[in-house]
Amino acid sequence: MSAQHDHHHHPVTFDVHGMLLFGDDPLYFSHLPMFEHPAHRFQVLMEVGFRDDVLEVIRAHRKDGDIQTFVPERFDILELGPSGPEPARTTVAGTIFQGHFERGGIPIAEDVTARIERVSCFRVLDPEPLHDDDRTLTYLCFGRAGRLHLAHEITARPDFDQVLAIRIVPGTVRHDPDVRVPFDVPAMDFPRPVPARFGRVDTPARRLRAGDTLEGAFDPGVTRTGPHGFTAQIEVLGEIYMETGDLA
Repeated sequence: MSAQHDHHHHPVTFDVHGMLLFGDDPLYFSHLPMFEHPAHRFQVLMEVGFRDDVLEVIRAHRKDGDIQTFVPERFDILELGPSGPEPARTTVAGTIFQGHFERGGIPIAEDVTARIERVSCFRVLDPEPLHDDDRTLTYLCFGRAGRLHLAHEITARPDFDQVLAIRIVPGTVRHDPDVRVPFDVPAMDFPRPVPARFGRVDTPARRLRAGDTLEGAFDPGVTRTGPHGFTAQIEVLGEIYMETGDLA
């Protein structure tokens, strides 16, 4: 741990915070949350970078149907949040695994440092409420044009953690004539996650799956130029990660 963080960590949230590693340009970490442990009651998405030689190892080991995970040295996850200590954490050292690090994964790059380029989502999860199975299925959409992802919005137990690769089907974006869409639609970028809601209930059985094509309602929010909501057809290209047990 760097000296700038030696005296700021909180004993409850200072732990080994395993991350899903996915994407290409950019790469992302998604914190692997757990309701049961107070150190891991966080949904966190961030853009990260590595040295070129580490990137070569990551790409060389990419396989369809397999995942990669990152096991950092112990650190305080609050250092990634908007209310965390200053200066904010900008790097984290650890080991990259092919597969899930707790389920038979194999180390492929040890003692490497990830640069934290942007923390785009930091949400604290409350373990007390029970999940509302009647709520609308909601994801967080993020990424660059042609390399978009959805991460399921985790709310209350029991829930599920899921990350998908998607694309927005050209020609399907629709919005109210009085609402300005602040995107060049063929080149949509979502550097900050945007809620996307789908006409299903929010349960694992009704989650989005590879091959699905359906309409979602996107809600980037309200800015100085007014509301920016729109609908669009999305195609699910693949399921990168799916977990229910840790969020039971």
